[in-house]
Amino acid sequence: MRKIILMALVLFCSSAAVYASYGEALKLYEAGMYNDSLKMIAEELDISKDLEENSPNYDLRFLAAHNHWKLGNLGPAIVHFKKCTLIKKDVADPLIDLSLMLMDFKRYGDARYFAGKALEIKESAEPYYVLGGYDAVMGRYYAAKKNFEKAISFNPEFGVSYNALGVVLMKLGKFSEANTAFSAALVFLPESAEVLNNIALSLEKTGKNGQALEYLNKAFEKDPNNREIQKNLSRLKDKTVNKQ
Repeated sequence: MRKIILMALVLFCSSAAVYASYGEALKLYEAGMYNDSLKMIAEELDISKDLEENSPNYDLRFLAAHNHWKLGNLGPAIVHFKKCTLIKKDVADPLIDLSLMLMDFKRYGDARYFAGKALEIKESAEPYYVLGGYDAVMGRYYAAKKNFEKAISFNPEFGVSYNALGVVLMKLGKFSEANTAFSAALVFLPESAEVLNNIALSLEKTGKNGQALEYLNKAFEKDPNNREIQKNLSRLKDKTVNKQ
């Protein structure tokens, strides 16, 4: 009995040490020190424990995947996310984040596949956002609109989905509705130059050039090196001057 208790204590202490290291690796990630975070994870990760119940490898691999994502290392990130899905088969998070990452890398078909797999486990906003992004790229704007609206129904504070919905509504020629969507996006993403630029474009389409110029100036303040914003600002200034 004493030996069993001692063994349990050793295992507990070992796990506690791993989770302490995970905490430090997470702090490094949050500080943008992605390679340092990965080094710490590598020191603690024991691949032989991948399929153990309550294995700390899930958290370690999940964090490793996000570090690689930030570094642009697509292959290793995919491996870690997929390992996470094997450790916890009933958890959708690694599939969701894998699909979002693949969207970032413009691997739209793969992103759509893993978003669908995530929805088989649990419905949530992010997979519908990914499906909407895929539909938008394919030019299926009404389908994209439906998926973005579905994402918002699951998370009414999902700013990026409001912005994506606004872009699709612009494609459909629904400029006033697009402006409403962009305005909602700005509530949740007040520092986004992209959203400010999009609001300006929707206002310009409805003939509100003065208001559009105000938003473009704000967008330029947030991101003065953005060429699209520079181009839109120059065009709108010319249009406003010529009208006077």
